Formats: sequence, C-alpha cells, structure tokens
Amino acid sequence: KNRPAKEKFANAFVIGDSITQGLYEYGVLDQVNVMADRGTEVSEVSSEKIQEHIAKAKELKPQALFLAYGMNDVEAVRGDADAFIKAYRPIIEDLKKTLPDTKIYINSILPAAESVISQNEWYGNIPEFNQKLEELCEEERVTFIDNTSLVKDEYYADDGIHMAPDYYTGWVDHMAEVAEL
Repeated sequence: KNRPAKEKFANAFVIGDSITQGLYEYGVLDQVNVMADRGTEVSEVSSEKIQEHIAKAKELKPQALFLAYGMNDVEAVRGDADAFIKAYRPIIEDLKKTLPDTKIYINSILPAAESVISQNEWYGNIPEFNQKLEELCEEERVTFIDNTSLVKDEYYADDGIHMAPDYYTGWVDHMAEVAEL
C-alpha cells in the first residue's frame, strides 16, 4: 500500500478521454502507462483515437487494463444510455477475447457539476449511464469501478467536467485498491 502509484501501475495501462489525460499531465502516472485523448468516445468506434487506444492495449498486453470513457459519449448519444452501452459492449468483448490474461476494469463516468447539467440536461443522465455500465460489466464479468464518491465540488475545473490535480491521486489510489495492485 505504501508503494508509489507509478510503481503499482508498472504492469497496468489506462486508456481514456481528456479527463484521463490528467493522470500523466499532473505527474500521477507515467505517460507510458496512459493513452488518452481529448474527445475520445466509445460511441464512435470508427474513431481513430479509440482504435489507437485499443491497438496499444493489445500490443502491451498489460496485467491490468483500465478504461475511462463516457463523458464525451453523453452528448454524442444525446443522453441515451442504451446507445452508449450498445457501443461499449463490443469493445469490452473484443478486449476480453484478445487479452484473455488481462484483468479489465471499467471506470464510471464522473458526475458533471450542476452548472453543466443546468446548461445541458443530458449530463444529468450520468447516474443512469453508470448504472447501465455497471450492469454491462456484471454481464461481461469485468470489474466496474465507481469513482463517483471521489468527486468533490472543489475538484471541478472551470468547465465543470474536467478535474483539478487533487482529484487524480485519489482516483489512482482507488483504481489500485480495487485492482489490488
């Protein structure tokens, strides 16, 4: 438990969107253990970014693979959690098939700040997205990591979606704890 996060994640890989970029931008994890890009979503599986992330994960064959997608999908699927799950399922199935020795962990979508929800009601559907995502993880026998309780009002960046540096240490510790890294 006292080992540094970078050591715990030495045989792990995290893929995700711009929120995930904070893991290396704020120095919590080394960039070699994270592949994340702004605007990446699972709903656009044809998107080069998510395909690059998946290809890199397959190449690395990590012991633990953490996925952190969904915030961009909320708007992309116009608040439709079922459409999000329909897009996410084949990704999980493909990763399970291709990486049978890798433990797969799916991070919840972080709640948006109230100011964001008041401007776009679709972001108010995030709890439903997470509920359905957790059900998908149960069906697919992969681990769902609910990070909702880690989010505090003071962690929101000015846009009400991204997180301040202080959030990331707790997030990494939570992922490591769930994955027993």
